[in-house]
Amino acid sequence: MNNTTLNLNTQLQAAQTQATARGTTSQKPTTKEAFQDFVAGTFFKEMFKALRSTESELPYIGGGQAEKIFREQMDTYLSESMAKSHGGMFSDGLYETFQSQLDTRV
Repeated sequence: MNNTTLNLNTQLQAAQTQATARGTTSQKPTTKEAFQDFVAGTFFKEMFKALRSTESELPYIGGGQAEKIFREQMDTYLSESMAKSHGGMFSDGLYETFQSQLDTRV
């Protein structure tokens, strides 16, 4: 099992655990939704990471460690939200390739 498949399985399990915690077990995400969340979420997280690396800290106005933690959480929330709403454009082609490889193995 390669690293991408392992991460996809972890993402699917995390989504199912969140649905169980919310009490919405009847609305389990499909494999395609989990794939979209993983692929697009990873893309958007890396995009925000690159964006934040271009900023320089101000020595007297910076918010310290609390601001860094807040920004990381905000970036995570935004990347997950963007992955759900706009992630299909990144993941649809990859999912079709992934699915066709699974179909050829069976």
